[in-house]
Amino acid sequence: MDRVGWLGEVLTHLADGTVPVAAADCAAAWDADRDPVVAALAAVCGFWQGDFAGATRWAVLASASADDDETRALAFAAESLAAAGDVAALPEPAWSDAWALLDAAPEPDSAWWTAIRYLLAEAALVGARLADAQRVVASGSLPGTAWSGHSFAAMMVACAVRTAVFSGNIDQATALIEPMRAATEPGTRLEGVVEAVAGLVLGNADDAGGVSRSRELTPIVHEGERDFVDRGVLLLLAFGAIAIGDVPTAARLVFQAGDDGDLGACTIIDRALGLELLVVAALAEEDLPAAETWLASLMTLADHPTSAPTVDRVRSRYLLVVGDVAAAVTAATTSIEVCRAQGRGVEAAEGEIVLARARIAGNDVAGASRDLRALVNATDANGHRAVRRSAASTLQPARRRLPPVAGGGWDALSEREREIARCVLEGLEVDQMAAALFLSPATVRTHVSRVLCAFAVPTRIGLLAAVGEGRVAPSTVPTPLSPRQAEVARLVATGATNQQVADDLGISVKGVEKHVGDILERWNAGSRFEVARIWWGSGAVHRGG
Repeated sequence: MDRVGWLGEVLTHLADGTVPVAAADCAAAWDADRDPVVAALAAVCGFWQGDFAGATRWAVLASASADDDETRALAFAAESLAAAGDVAALPEPAWSDAWALLDAAPEPDSAWWTAIRYLLAEAALVGARLADAQRVVASGSLPGTAWSGHSFAAMMVACAVRTAVFSGNIDQATALIEPMRAATEPGTRLEGVVEAVAGLVLGNADDAGGVSRSRELTPIVHEGERDFVDRGVLLLLAFGAIAIGDVPTAARLVFQAGDDGDLGACTIIDRALGLELLVVAALAEEDLPAAETWLASLMTLADHPTSAPTVDRVRSRYLLVVGDVAAAVTAATTSIEVCRAQGRGVEAAEGEIVLARARIAGNDVAGASRDLRALVNATDANGHRAVRRSAASTLQPARRRLPPVAGGGWDALSEREREIARCVLEGLEVDQMAAALFLSPATVRTHVSRVLCAFAVPTRIGLLAAVGEGRVAPSTVPTPLSPRQAEVARLVATGATNQQVADDLGISVKGVEKHVGDILERWNAGSRFEVARIWWGSGAVHRGG
């Protein structure tokens, strides 16, 4: 069998859950021929089974005996993949050496080099080097293209989706869900991976219903010996659950994935994130001894570069609970800086939430509120809407609120804000609303600003145009206007300035000013806003005037 044949055969076993067969075949072939290709593939099998030290040994054998660029690239990629779980190994320089070979490959989109690209992306992803993973994914066509029709193709596309998610690019990940599903062979166990990944995406998009649907679609992971796919499905479901605040479900899934409290068969980053979930679950139940137990397990990974920022974030959670606010702020800040540098967008955002809680406890409410607003603006832009929910929950005890989602409309408003919006649409001024609702004028202005933000408009006229005729208080049919005045009234009602009206109608600004003055007089209106309110409320939109 040639090298591409060996590669395809092993990938089939990885997809089908028969990795021990592939591992035995590779070991036998090595004993017979000392082929470095099968040694490198044996390393991949070892990683898949959770035997990370064994995977490193196979990869080192392959690297030492490889005598061409294709084999060297496979060996280096396998070595860096093994390092994601082997605490005694490092991914460099193997990862960079493989990347350089891929970058210089004469046929980078061939089946061979596409598989190398996948292994490098997977190694960077499970090594929590998200910036590197993004670079690899972006370096060629959609992962899995060259393996279309092969059962493993879905795993390659899923790697790209997971990279986007953990980088914090949720909209990008959402766009890849359907291509990922399309690459999945019906009836294979990788359907479970695909739906678990979809659940992770939807969880970070704050779609609780989508998470539940994906969980229902995910095939059950049976008890017994588990591999990278089995553990991955359970952990992805756990991460999706925690994204929507379902801590008990997340903790239960972590235990299932790890088989033991140490999570020793998981990669280093998955061990760290899994143990963080267990600490969070214990703290949520106010069980400090249990939290300290899980934290002690996590601290064994404190010095590893992959897990160090995760450990710092968890330490910040614990330090805040025991009252050391200053140390909690320091630990969270350190975690955020490293996560940002490595492209770990989801972890960085979670670190910002943890930091804000510590700052609020230290009476820096204004600073925490300011930074969370900036964070939510950034994460909303990437579709990472779960951050908004966490940030709002963090600010609530301090009696602070986030601005509503720009463009979120009525759904983004509280009941009081909806009441204010209806008052604006009825034409009430600030002092009238304040008197009617027993609020201060300053409070009314704050509510009005939030209403305008929710509809992504800067003015009250913009609000009228945004909600449309159906939500504006009905008006009696106003005094008829001339055709030109009707055109001007229509444009004023949609928020156009005098200059914009002039440009649209091909008349002078002074001419527009005269028409507006005549409209105000005919309709007995006191302002342009009143003109717009009468226009929208009178059904003029349907009459074209």
